[in-house]
Amino acid sequence: MIKKLKNIDFLFTIMILAVLSLHIYFLFAVPFSDDESHYATVAFRLINGESLVQHEWHLTQFASLFTYLPVKIWISLKGSADGLFIFLRCVYLTIHTSIAVLIYRFFREYGKWAILASMMFYVQMTYRIQAISYQSMFVLFLLLLTLCLLSIYKKKASKHYVFAGLCFGCCCVCNPLFCLAFALYLAACALWTKRDTITKRIVERKALRDNKEKKLTKKQKRQMKQQSLTAFPELENYSCFFNKTAILKITCGIIIIAVIAASFFFLTGGTIDSIFDNAENLLNSSEYTITDDSASSKLIRTLQYFNLANLYMPWILPVLFIVLFFDKKRKTNLHRVAYLSVLSVWTIVFIIGVMMHLEIYVCAISLPFSVISLVCYILTEKKNKTLFYCMYLPCLIAALFQYLAANTLLGAFGIVLAISNVAGVLFAKDLWKEMRPETENDIETINEKKAPAFRGIIIIAFCLQILFYGIFYQYGQVYGKNTPRATTGPYRGLYMSEVQYDKYNKSISDINLIKERSQEKDPVLFVSYNNWMYLYMERPFAVYTTWYRGAPEIDLLIAYYKENSSKIPKYIYVESSDPSKANLLPISEIFEFEKEELSNGMLLTVTNTKF
Repeated sequence: MIKKLKNIDFLFTIMILAVLSLHIYFLFAVPFSDDESHYATVAFRLINGESLVQHEWHLTQFASLFTYLPVKIWISLKGSADGLFIFLRCVYLTIHTSIAVLIYRFFREYGKWAILASMMFYVQMTYRIQAISYQSMFVLFLLLLTLCLLSIYKKKASKHYVFAGLCFGCCCVCNPLFCLAFALYLAACALWTKRDTITKRIVERKALRDNKEKKLTKKQKRQMKQQSLTAFPELENYSCFFNKTAILKITCGIIIIAVIAASFFFLTGGTIDSIFDNAENLLNSSEYTITDDSASSKLIRTLQYFNLANLYMPWILPVLFIVLFFDKKRKTNLHRVAYLSVLSVWTIVFIIGVMMHLEIYVCAISLPFSVISLVCYILTEKKNKTLFYCMYLPCLIAALFQYLAANTLLGAFGIVLAISNVAGVLFAKDLWKEMRPETENDIETINEKKAPAFRGIIIIAFCLQILFYGIFYQYGQVYGKNTPRATTGPYRGLYMSEVQYDKYNKSISDINLIKERSQEKDPVLFVSYNNWMYLYMERPFAVYTTWYRGAPEIDLLIAYYKENSSKIPKYIYVESSDPSKANLLPISEIFEFEKEELSNGMLLTVTNTKF
């Protein structure tokens, strides 16, 4: 047994080193995005004396609790933001790799399936951005939370309860809406205390229905009482989650994170008054459009995307589950193979549909494999209920909260639900084992002699997912030997396409000119998709958030400047490939300025305001 585990450890080491090499290679080649730079700019603001809520109005700003330290370390060591993104990617990759190793160690008893589960997470979870963000950290802490739940079930140690609370609190920092999950937990605890009464009523109603009598004898009532105590004995196994001690220790962990988050907020200049004064601005400032985007409209758009992803055949999946629900022979090998075959075809259809129509919503590619995981669980005779209740179900609930909070619809849902594929691999392992006949006598019918050949559908489905993520989507673009590489600025060390490299250097040249003309305390506003410019400029940010698509909203800018008069810009840089045709109309509504054409944009020197 020890020798076998050593062989498995060796195989895992080879696998993770191979994928790590792939990650390191693409650490320098993955195209940069405004998402990645935005996460760093919030921490950068704090380092330069600005504060949360008062100066930053984007809802994801509280996740800067996790980005602040690495950004601070780099700025302190380097003295500037040059090469910052390479460093942050390395930090993220270190965390990401450590979690992958932890997954393997936790499920090591499953052998090669533990390797597959770990690799499933390790390959797919970067989603093209190896960045410490509110989304990636939410996923990582959620995964740790589910592992804590499994540890509590197995060992019931105090430290696991507290650590689960810590992970839960960190998830709430990344997505404040997730706090409602704790209310659901408390409600589940309240129901748990009433389970004996509820179970007794269920048994009584069943007895009345079976006996078709309105009145029962005393003997029958005694029998029912005894039945009510033993009706659901497996529930007792989960009592470790639903008791006062568990609630207290988990709450302690949450409180610790709450204290750390509050301390971080106040130590970086935040105030209670700023929260009340800017609450409305926080809800209106980002493209999350929480106040305007109703749940119904979001659901309609999601269904439309789902329809496109299914190549206008959204009925396939509902019909499959309806048939699966009513199929009494679904646990025979022949029926299992049929369902897995249909799911394989549907997965291919879904992938093609996503690639054809949705582009950015390609994150939703996690969904078909999560569906496969669920079907594998349903088709299994001896279900791993612990893994389902402690990992798959919490991930599903968290995915719903992320869907409600974010504006990326299927993308936000899919990236969280992807963690469930770790459990899904082990569900597939259980189904694989049951579909594998030990002897010829185990094969139920002659037709099912071919069933073992189809067991490969399970492993192929998961391997195809890794292949698709790792090659066709995750890394997308491989640069040639002569590909240019940035030599300065936040993206120093990263490979770029020739077009990107040319625009990047022109912007660097323009910003250097603005640096020469400006003073250290002169606020600067950039009208551009490239919010990395704020990091290189090293001047006060003259905007409510660096996350906006092209140009900031005029109404919000005016509100921001009225609230923060010291942030009124001295200079405005409007990026444009043709400076003579730069759109200055939005800016001219609130400022009077002198304009000057630069190599990659228009420089506006503000002379007066119109508000």
